[in-house]
Amino acid sequence: MTNKKSTKRTLLSSVIALLLCTVMLLGTTFAWFTDSVTNGVNQIVAGNLDVELWHSTYTESAGASQWGVGFGYQETAGEQVGTDTLLFLNQDGEPILWEPGTTAVENFRVKNVGSLALKFMFKIEIIGATETPDGKDLTDILSLYIDEINWEENGVPVGTEIVSGEKLGDGYVFEGELLAGENYDFWVGLEWESSDVDNEFNVPGGLQLQLGVTLLATQLSYEKDDYNGNGYDANAQYPTVDYWDGTADVSWYIENPTADTYILNSAEDLAGLAALLNGSVALPENAGIPLPGNFEGKTFKLESNIDLYSVDALTGEPVSFAPIGGNGDDNAFSGTFDGQGHTISGLYQSGWAFGYEWGSYGSVGLFGELKDATVKNVTISGAESLVEGGDVGGVAGSASGNCVFENVTVENSVFATYNNGNGGLIGWSGEGSYTFKDIKIAENVVLAGLWGSFDSSIGGVVGQAEPGASYHFENVEVACRLDVYNDVTASYDYYNYRMCGMLIGRMEETVNIDGANYPDVTKYDIVCDNVTVTYGEWANYHYCRAAGARGVRVEAGYSYGGIAEDYDHSNCTVHHLELIEFDQIFGGDQFGVKGLPAYEGVEVIYNNK
Repeated sequence: MTNKKSTKRTLLSSVIALLLCTVMLLGTTFAWFTDSVTNGVNQIVAGNLDVELWHSTYTESAGASQWGVGFGYQETAGEQVGTDTLLFLNQDGEPILWEPGTTAVENFRVKNVGSLALKFMFKIEIIGATETPDGKDLTDILSLYIDEINWEENGVPVGTEIVSGEKLGDGYVFEGELLAGENYDFWVGLEWESSDVDNEFNVPGGLQLQLGVTLLATQLSYEKDDYNGNGYDANAQYPTVDYWDGTADVSWYIENPTADTYILNSAEDLAGLAALLNGSVALPENAGIPLPGNFEGKTFKLESNIDLYSVDALTGEPVSFAPIGGNGDDNAFSGTFDGQGHTISGLYQSGWAFGYEWGSYGSVGLFGELKDATVKNVTISGAESLVEGGDVGGVAGSASGNCVFENVTVENSVFATYNNGNGGLIGWSGEGSYTFKDIKIAENVVLAGLWGSFDSSIGGVVGQAEPGASYHFENVEVACRLDVYNDVTASYDYYNYRMCGMLIGRMEETVNIDGANYPDVTKYDIVCDNVTVTYGEWANYHYCRAAGARGVRVEAGYSYGGIAEDYDHSNCTVHHLELIEFDQIFGGDQFGVKGLPAYEGVEVIYNNK
């Protein structure tokens, strides 16, 4: 089988990726604003209008008609589409295996729960499809049905046809309008009607189809919100979001290899930057195009929000985005990366995909390694980066030299490693000067230790700090969760989170005070100006400790092991409960080290009391 459609984002058969975009005009300028929340199945991009999407799937047990018209759309029924929602499943909740006579139906409700009128555009797009030997695919055989659902006074749904029995082909687009508080109900159905040509689609391995559903919304010119009546928002436009097909595009470099500034418009462009630094792309022979080096002195600007999430159509596994800049000074990124206020969402990285297993080191993050680099004006959202044999960071796995991070937000993400550095921005930092200005590490960020890790160096901003470095924190907010439940594998009196801190995790230099070892911050030149550290309920840990044995955290941590939900301490030799409150801005190194709970210029907020 060959791949017929060029993919912008590949997804599993009969799984729909979801995009909600809302945009409105603010003040007296014509500017549109969006932000994003991403995960491995669906994406929700929300701006300033408040829109929700609900769905229900047709089932025989619900007593629905053939297409399930109206099922689930009483006010108390249906399910809000969220980060883990799968759509177009069979009655057992599994992806549909298509064959003659198969149908798939989803009922949708778009809710305008905001205070402004909006218009929306709903798209069914073909993201990718595999072919028969003679070039046909499922879009040639599947019929599409869409009905708007209208409600009578007695609550009986009446369908008004939008599409009836057309071949799926290249998909379909329709638009609608909603006033504040209104809903729009419709259902989408796909059917493989039996025919004499069905056997043409019976190929080894079966055929696969990846659908994309996009719901774009923007403000409707309805409210009289300016001196000219309704003219203020008359030109509001739908936003655009790019999807990654797993490939790299370096044409922007080939066209002008000596430029000082490069514009990146797509996920493919961003992957191209990584490929150039990692040496994984071949430049045209005999074209005289120089190798890029570290891009020292070069500036890269994002022109749009970028979604990096992609699923392999054959394996169903997420595609790992190769970090920008590998390991070692020869291919570390040394330029300026300016997100221009845009969001990079859906970053997924498995260290195993790059061969970074125990004994084979490699850094992961949006950037693998930075050296004398600047990263600014960007939000990292919905990222998941896991590595066994290496460091991981929300922006960079490792960094050295003079690095600047300015106006950077990390949100709704998970980063995990095994006995290495893990930081909200940087996993491991070598000698150099580091500036962190206008930084936010949100409360929905999890920095975790894989499996039974006992030496993970985890920090809200920097995971591991080597001696000889200076750190300047200005206007920094850190509220992430440090989920390193097995960093206390020995007696909790000495090892409790010894190498973890809300700003910096492991600090090798220590000083003995009253018989206890503390991080020696005087060896690191640390300045804090208007820094806020917030502890959530996660900072109250309970430990189950047998007499003379190691303490183990009771609460289930990040999903890689530990004693799950052992609240009754039944796994303890001797029932024993210790409540250990985590209270460390800076962590130390190895044995008998206690963290520092306070530092000049840092305000600590305890939401775990």
